[in-house]
Amino acid sequence: MKLSSDTTALPAVITGTAIWLIALVVVGVVEPIAPPEEGVWWWGACLVGAASGVIGLPFLLRRRARLSSR
Repeated sequence: MKLSSDTTALPAVITGTAIWLIALVVVGVVEPIAPPEEGVWWWGACLVGAASGVIGLPFLLRRRARLSSR
């Protein structure tokens, strides 16, 4: 069976999401939440990175299940 790019992308997305979640915890310990005018944008970057991975995982898992059932 030939693997599609969605199936092989799953480990990369899981790893990337985990790294963003770890970065969010580190930023939470190191930097306080500050208003955007102070130039602290790391919170937003970590949240967007983690959220995009969390949103993408169900799609990749569903696609992998659909491809394996064929």
